[in-house]
Amino acid sequence: MIIKIIFLILIWVLPIVMLTRTYVKMSKKEQEEFKGELRNPYALLIVGLLTIGLLLYFSGFILLVKPLQHIGVSFVFIYWLANCINGWKNGKLHGATSGFLIFLGVIGITAYGYVNI
Repeated sequence: MIIKIIFLILIWVLPIVMLTRTYVKMSKKEQEEFKGELRNPYALLIVGLLTIGLLLYFSGFILLVKPLQHIGVSFVFIYWLANCINGWKNGKLHGATSGFLIFLGVIGITAYGYVNI
């Protein structure tokens, strides 16, 4: 149980420490650009969903708590969909490519649900 707690602390604290350390090493101009990016709600939605989703999934995996894993996978799936739609909207992906990636995401979440529920 002690090892689980150590891993849990590491997966939550390590990214925060690394981000803080990187922020302190940035120049003042880079810090201002980073603050500007954090004010963008879409960027927070995308990066936040992926990060929190992965952290929740791995926390649930370590603690053997299935609902936590399901919430984490749901967040990652929503990130996948939003990223595909955003790529298509911004012209980075063609409509067919974006549709195919969304189709793969739906297959993936369906397979996860079939195996784990």
